Amino acid sequence: MKILYDNVSSDYLYPLSKKDISKIKDNLPSEIADKIRMIRFGCNTKTTQEGRTVRRGRFYDIRINFCLNNLRSLILSENNKYIGEIGRFGGKIDFETGFVRWNLPDAKRYMLYILLHEIGHVVFCEKYSHGRLQGRSSVAEELWCDNYSLQLIEKILKK
Repeated sequence: MKILYDNVSSDYLYPLSKKDISKIKDNLPSEIADKIRMIRFGCNTKTTQEGRTVRRGRFYDIRINFCLNNLRSLILSENNKYIGEIGRFGGKIDFETGFVRWNLPDAKRYMLYILLHEIGHVVFCEKYSHGRLQGRSSVAEELWCDNYSLQLIEKILKK
């Protein structure tokens, strides 16, 4: 599994490090970890999609678009689910400025949630879809990936 970070200017930072990613790999079954070819981290300055999983042959590539600029990220949606997730992980939404304010540990947990959700799509695809990654995920798949992510976060953070 290759881990890549897009280059960003010095006032931006990625809450998850390569060391954090190694903790995740330690908690994944090898048959899933071996299917993930690449995880690439970038910023969400030009997209409303914080996470995306695509299948490339036998392997999966995951893209996470979340980084902080002076401990802030952009508000990407007014959708209740998104707003609820931000609040659940400690983000402070300011609709007037268009930013979410974070402290670093909360941002790290949120980014971990996004990444584990995307890994959940790989698990779901391999377990329930016979290796077929559909275009847009069903509501049931999204809920399954949310639960998968929340369960693994607890396991990883307890270590």
